[in-house]
Amino acid sequence: MRKKYRINIFSIFFAVSLITILLCQAEEKKINPTLEKGIGQYKHENYDEALVTLKKARDEEPASTLAAYYLGLTYKQLQNYGEAVTPLRNAVTYSPKIKGALIELIDCLYQLNQLDEAKQWISEAEREGIRPAQIAFLKGLVLVKAGSVSDGIDSFKTAKELDSSMAQACNYQIGVADLKANKFDDAKKVFRDVVLVDPSSNMANYANEYIGALSRREEAEKPFRFSTGFAWQYDDNVVLQPASAGIVTNITDKADSREVYTAQAEYNHKFNDLLGIKGQYFFYYAKQNNLGFYDTLSNTFAIQPSIYYQNSLFTFPLGWSLTNVDDKFYLSSPSAAGVYNLMLNDTNMFQAFARYQAFDYNWPPIIPQENRDGSELGGGIGWYSFFAKNKGFVNLKYSANRDWTDGNNWNFVGNRMAVTVLIPFWDKLNWTVTGDCFLQDFTRSNSIFGAYRKDQVYTLSTLVAYKFYKDSEIQAQYTFVKDDSNLGIYSYNRNITSIGVEIKF
Repeated sequence: MRKKYRINIFSIFFAVSLITILLCQAEEKKINPTLEKGIGQYKHENYDEALVTLKKARDEEPASTLAAYYLGLTYKQLQNYGEAVTPLRNAVTYSPKIKGALIELIDCLYQLNQLDEAKQWISEAEREGIRPAQIAFLKGLVLVKAGSVSDGIDSFKTAKELDSSMAQACNYQIGVADLKANKFDDAKKVFRDVVLVDPSSNMANYANEYIGALSRREEAEKPFRFSTGFAWQYDDNVVLQPASAGIVTNITDKADSREVYTAQAEYNHKFNDLLGIKGQYFFYYAKQNNLGFYDTLSNTFAIQPSIYYQNSLFTFPLGWSLTNVDDKFYLSSPSAAGVYNLMLNDTNMFQAFARYQAFDYNWPPIIPQENRDGSELGGGIGWYSFFAKNKGFVNLKYSANRDWTDGNNWNFVGNRMAVTVLIPFWDKLNWTVTGDCFLQDFTRSNSIFGAYRKDQVYTLSTLVAYKFYKDSEIQAQYTFVKDDSNLGIYSYNRNITSIGVEIKF
């Protein structure tokens, strides 16, 4: 009896299997030819052709969940997530339900920021036990995007526990979530784990970029920073001798080389996400090798309160500069400014600024009309366009200023246009080119020449900088200045060549 029973069970199982196979074959034979053609086009990645065919197949069979599913997939491949939602929703609500369409539907809703509906379908997928690891991963994405960062991280951790092959992707998203929560140290650690799993993967490359950005952020936000520099320069017109040699005949030496020493100390403190302050000190000393009368020493002190608001930054630098020439006190110059920077998007920034500066010269003028004691008021606008992953930029700037002086000969209105381009050739080599045009219209007749002075000052500068250690650079620079004035004594040409090093700590 037991043997006969086993034979009957086997016979029943065989019969059921045979019937199932025959029914499936019959179903395959019944598939709409248009749908079959559309599926074939989709599988061969001919998405544009598949879209036309599958839309036709849906028109022929509006209730077909298979046609709805593949049409939704096609829209998704074309990144038309809005159009993909309806057919994918039909694929999981019509009968027979295609459970795999739930994954695609949730992903599309996530892309469209329709997070509440995405959460509803996630709950249904969890109840039905559909691909638990993938659903946990998508749940993490949705929760983080909705602002529930901690819960999102828990979902990513669940996903990698359910499927170890997803560990790298989950760790990457955990790192991104940590960034959103301002947990920068945690994010950096997780991104390092992503790289260790598979250093050659695209995800590892993205993680390395985040690590680099976080390292630069750490460097930028260090409370104390210090730099020092040294450069050798050759200046072919230290004394600003007029371009026409016949105007001044008693100047014999105008060219000289010099050594330039610089240093900068900086302290940054951010009270919170809104307020910060920066204190700075700048040191400059230029020692002429022959024309010692032009030795220059300056010390500048500055403090800069800052206000951060969304994509904007307001800064209010206050400074005081003290300058010695030929070992004698020459100039005291306090200043105050306001600068507004607005990031319009990832690659464009608008800038507006205003500035006031006073000048108190300690050396007496030759005549009262040459007294340059006074003040300056100015302002302008600028535009930055960043490229090469924000390592390079183009800057356009316009500014205007008005100078009032005690002596009639130095009152003027100025207009300045400048263009700066920084080109990163690779991580360690940058090339910067600056062109500047400064137009000065003096508002009072010159007491010596009996005419209104007008100057057009053109400056062209190029700088090549090579980073040999972190942000420390070897720098080579050339600057050409041409002052074209209607009063010939003020017209001159000047060429300055410089090579030096700047070390940052």
